[in-house]
Amino acid sequence: MLNKVAKIITLLSASAVFLSCTIQKPAAPERSITVNGKASVQVKADMVSLNFLVRTKDWNVNKASDRNAEISNKVIEAIKTAGVSSDDISTANYNISQDLSNTFPGQYTVINNIKVLIRNTAITGNVIDGAVVAGANGLTGFTYLAEEDTSALRQARTQAIQNAQDAANLLAGASGAKVGTVLEITEGYSTVSQPKLASTIASNSVATPIVEGTVTVESNVTVRYSLE
Repeated sequence: MLNKVAKIITLLSASAVFLSCTIQKPAAPERSITVNGKASVQVKADMVSLNFLVRTKDWNVNKASDRNAEISNKVIEAIKTAGVSSDDISTANYNISQDLSNTFPGQYTVINNIKVLIRNTAITGNVIDGAVVAGANGLTGFTYLAEEDTSALRQARTQAIQNAQDAANLLAGASGAKVGTVLEITEGYSTVSQPKLASTIASNSVATPIVEGTVTVESNVTVRYSLE
């Protein structure tokens, strides 16, 4: 009797072990395709951003600072006279330094960086000329801008996605597959100022020629699609 019970227990244990050892089929790897799409939209520039420098030097820091303030005020007034609103003129940076490249301290240099936003590109040459005559001795920034940047970016994004979709369909079709759903999208975009003519600081007797430029908005997307 005991032998019979032992045999039954052994059989039940073996069955339990057999039932607990299920074999799982490995999941099929996800089929996907990753493509890039790029597009750009060009719009006419309707604004210009300028950065003027007023740089003064002196052995006395107070004299260098006072002289800089005097010239900077004249430059700002000249920019206003040329047609720029005071709301579009600001100080981008102000710096005082001393030349320490030699064994003894050198002169002090004071730099006032005046940022100007011109909303009427036709007056750009007059603004530059007026600032230079008033005492500005540097122009470190010249950038075209466009108020339609947002609309242009929307168009560029739409075209970039369409280009990515076209590329995915072409590659998938050539390999006998179909493009499924979007799994992932990453994007980078930029705005590039493209002047038609580089500006130059002119002498007092010659007007500075400025030709309106364009602004190019670019969108570059990377899209991963599932494959069917």
